[in-house]
Amino acid sequence: MSQFPEGVPRLESYSTIRAWRERLGRYRLRGSKCRVCGALWFPSRMGMVCPQCLQLDQEDYECARTGVVVVHELEVMGYPAMGYGELAPRHICMIRLDDGVHILSEVTDAREERVGPGTRVRMVFRKHKREETGNWMYGYKFVIEGQ
Repeated sequence: MSQFPEGVPRLESYSTIRAWRERLGRYRLRGSKCRVCGALWFPSRMGMVCPQCLQLDQEDYECARTGVVVVHELEVMGYPAMGYGELAPRHICMIRLDDGVHILSEVTDAREERVGPGTRVRMVFRKHKREETGNWMYGYKFVIEGQ
């Protein structure tokens, strides 16, 4: 077996600088909170205007690590079609975290019939995809609570 089993090179661009800036969101589910109106945002809106109160006063906020699936879709193709290998098919879900933040993520390690609206999930740390260098990129995903 080859060290790099993907048959087709990845077609998306990868920025080491961007990945470094977004590491707290990807590894710790860190977003931001408006100090004026209390609105919660993920991904972080640090340095941006709050869309609710139009103020520029944001602080770091650790999002809840548990939530409920609101919408579920089974992705069988992968993006690009080659490159995910054993990670396809994927359960792509809109998840409402317990603090009210909505997040689009993958529910992993679950059969299709167990994932649906109302399913309780919790955050885990898993591999996502290969970088252009061949290294694995890690980040958050979700699993069904109780697994």
